[in-house]
Amino acid sequence: MVVSALKRRGASQIWVGDNPAGVHKTPLEQYLKPTGVVEAAEGHFVNPGLEVFNLSLRSRFVPEIPVSGLVQKADVILNLPVFKTHGLTVITGAVKNIFGIIPGGHKTYLHSVARNGREFAELLVDIYQAVPIPILNIMDGIRGMDGPNGPSGGRVLKLGMVIASRNAVALDAVMVLLAGGKPERIPLLQIATERGLSPIGREEIEIIGDFQPIRGFRLPPVELASAVSKVSTLIYPLLRRTPHLNRRRCIRCGECALNCPVKAINLAPYPVVNRKKCIACFCCAEICPVQAMTIASLPKSLLLRVLRARVSGARNEEKES
Repeated sequence: MVVSALKRRGASQIWVGDNPAGVHKTPLEQYLKPTGVVEAAEGHFVNPGLEVFNLSLRSRFVPEIPVSGLVQKADVILNLPVFKTHGLTVITGAVKNIFGIIPGGHKTYLHSVARNGREFAELLVDIYQAVPIPILNIMDGIRGMDGPNGPSGGRVLKLGMVIASRNAVALDAVMVLLAGGKPERIPLLQIATERGLSPIGREEIEIIGDFQPIRGFRLPPVELASAVSKVSTLIYPLLRRTPHLNRRRCIRCGECALNCPVKAINLAPYPVVNRKKCIACFCCAEICPVQAMTIASLPKSLLLRVLRARVSGARNEEKES
């Protein structure tokens, strides 16, 4: 629909790209073909990672990042996020979708330098601010996804809406309001508004069109993300949610281990997560083709830790005896 609209308006050159996270064993067009993205591009699909350049950042994490060369060729970016949740950043909105200008393999590295939800949110805002051309944001809310296992393992919902804005931060704030949340509690939006990128309050944003919060939409809990920066490094590991494997779903494809930015997953023969190395970036849950790797809730995560500790203790006792 977007490509057809651009053609009708006489766009001289159109590039349609998608840049999923991780390292893939097949060519990008073949990998994405089942999603319908390539067909919807109407012959304008390109691999945005084939040609890259280094973009300077004003960031405490990295001084520069490789991004798609299309950013240098285009007059404007049409940013097309989907209305869905994310286990690490709470939402996968317009600001986070700009992360797609970075080649897939380097995304996992960036998770290793911004090692928790708030740091990663800060890095996302750094990247958004560094983009050198205008961005027009159109969010697909015709179908959305909620729940703690987003962006790939949540509950698919029919929402029947499209949201557009020249300001990605304002759009994400409206998304949170529609989801029944409070924008000021989302770390990414807190950081963006502190930098003066946009107001995020309902009364401060001009909304044109229908505005009706979605009943029953489930955002991931924000309490943990807000508390992480306030607790000591001794307490944080106890509160952190961790990936959990559903063995009945797992097909042992190895994608989670291949794409873990800190190499915290080994196959033995099922994926085993090294909890000491894990940085809870949830790349494994995002990349899993069958949603076998899920994000445990805080109570479940604590329970699993206790059970693993008991099993480990029992094994040690057997060895000693």
